[in-house]
Amino acid sequence: MKNSFLHIGALALAFASCEPAEVPTLNADDVQIVEGDDSQSLEFTLSLSTPAPKEVSFDYTTTDQSATAGEDYVATSGTVVISKGDSEAVIAIEILGDHETEFDETFWLSYSNGENVNIPDPFNTITLANDDSGVDTSDAGYTTPTSYPDMTLVWSDEFNGSALNTDDWNYETGASGWGNNELQYYREGSSNVFVDNGKLVITAKEESFGGAPYTSARITTQNKQEFQYGRIDIRAKLPFGQGVWPALWMLGANINTLDWPACGEIDIMELLGHEPEKVHGTAHWGEVGSPSTFMTGTYTLNDGTDFSDEYHVFTLKWSQDLMQFFVDDNLFHTISKTNVNPATYRHNAPFFFIFNVAVGGNWPGYPDATTQFPQHMLVDYIRVFQ
Repeated sequence: MKNSFLHIGALALAFASCEPAEVPTLNADDVQIVEGDDSQSLEFTLSLSTPAPKEVSFDYTTTDQSATAGEDYVATSGTVVISKGDSEAVIAIEILGDHETEFDETFWLSYSNGENVNIPDPFNTITLANDDSGVDTSDAGYTTPTSYPDMTLVWSDEFNGSALNTDDWNYETGASGWGNNELQYYREGSSNVFVDNGKLVITAKEESFGGAPYTSARITTQNKQEFQYGRIDIRAKLPFGQGVWPALWMLGANINTLDWPACGEIDIMELLGHEPEKVHGTAHWGEVGSPSTFMTGTYTLNDGTDFSDEYHVFTLKWSQDLMQFFVDDNLFHTISKTNVNPATYRHNAPFFFIFNVAVGGNWPGYPDATTQFPQHMLVDYIRVFQ
């Protein structure tokens, strides 16, 4: 009888030793690191909820968000193995410092293909905190309402996301001179255009790329958001400096069939960087294959400030046979069909938007020793009312 009890106890212990061990859970916290001026290594620590009862493994990879691999950090991927009895691992990620003025940027460290481990959160967010001054993120300046009597808001972009909305916007790229002998290479992606803190930021940089000495960005709503008539409000803060040429403007949606200038052009705002207190509103037109004819109006700040100091709202009120240009609700330029006759009036048709910062060109001239880079155009919103 005694031997039977011993035998049963031994069996119970054997069965108990066969019970499955608890699978540990992978834990890690989002981190923020100051970007710095020089490269540095981020030692990112992950831990298990309990020591590994058997060997644990999982894959990892970095993924761009507003930060860009190769410019803000070095992309990395691989497999982590945590030995039986251990509970911690470290992934080293190289952070690339710079002296550029920008908002804080982020990327993900993502996990997949876990073996003998629970992974409840498939990624962690790593924030690169900007430590360079220059992009003024304050919101001071003129603003306009989100509604008007007898008008409906038909489209807007408040830039409240984490990236440019490519359902509405396209990137135009290259270094063709763009018909004006410009010097920049327009690039796609967050290197020269990004969205953060409710602002779109287009940045012109002095850097060689694609055979050009400068980079910048040019975005359009062609084939995505095109409008005929209405009130258009664009709230923006502008760059400055000799040879810097920001523009908020429109082209006729029929440009692919009529070409320029027959498609028509409406420049809601252009600024020549050596005159940062002045903006210009212009319309272009012409017959197919002919030179452009245009009318320009100028608005000047006379209070000792310029358009880089704070936000201003650039408005086009556009109806049949009439275009009116405003800064902060001050009318400064009017073009009507009577100004265009006997030429064909090109502006009773759908148009799309273009935002860009050019560097150099026939009109603004070229950067010199006084020009500071990088330069930024910040756009708070664009709203179209009809």
